[in-house]
Amino acid sequence: MIIRKNLEVSNDFSRYSNNFVNPVVPDGYRHIGGTNWKTGFKIERIKDGSVLEFIPVGTLKNNGTLDGKKFNEKFGRRTFGQENMDEMGEEPIYGTMNVLWNQFQSVREYGGFYVTYPVSRSESLKPISIFSKKPWTMVDFERAVYLASVFENDNGIKSHLLFGAEYDSIIEWYIESNRITLKEATDSSYENEEKEIFNNDVLTFDNVAVWTQEKTVKGTKARPAVRGATLKRDGTKNPLTWRQETPMYIKRPYIGLQIALFIPIM
Repeated sequence: MIIRKNLEVSNDFSRYSNNFVNPVVPDGYRHIGGTNWKTGFKIERIKDGSVLEFIPVGTLKNNGTLDGKKFNEKFGRRTFGQENMDEMGEEPIYGTMNVLWNQFQSVREYGGFYVTYPVSRSESLKPISIFSKKPWTMVDFERAVYLASVFENDNGIKSHLLFGAEYDSIIEWYIESNRITLKEATDSSYENEEKEIFNNDVLTFDNVAVWTQEKTVKGTKARPAVRGATLKRDGTKNPLTWRQETPMYIKRPYIGLQIALFIPIM
């Protein structure tokens, strides 16, 4: 048993759901795409058309952790060869350790978790997950945490701003399922004109990074991390695995948010 602060992480990989063929469809949602968790599975929220994709953590390799160094978990952060990983601390950032712990249990029970597209803004100023809509940007970290928390709170289902463990697990799933290559995820200079890498999936960032609940350990102030493939000032592009510590009150047109669902164990 590995103990980090108040989070216990078991080495018993058998706790991940191995027999679950089709992900649970929460109340208020309907299945709209994919045949099972290994080939892509999407659901739609009936009241507003928000679409979420299931990330099958149970099928991943045991190479992720919260600290990104001692690879021994399916669900967790990964280095992807980043040089600045040692600068990143354990997560989460402000008083949400219990949320992450609950998500660990849910992921192991159901074999994975649901994640939105980069969040958009509805006409009623509510967060929605619609592929074709412009991502909701110009929000600081605290606003992003709030918007994520109000996305879903019915029938025991709750929502939260992505943890770094979830962001990295999404990328790992896309790599292991051959939807992208490791080079495509980590090399900002790599281009493949023969394949639309991010076509209508949850990694369609459209040059918008997202806030996560990772934090840095540099200095005395904790700062959240921004992740994603954004354009640089010189016109080049950061890779999908890019992470950067960011002051929590900054608002930028290239920083948005993504949301994950917590499904309670029945």
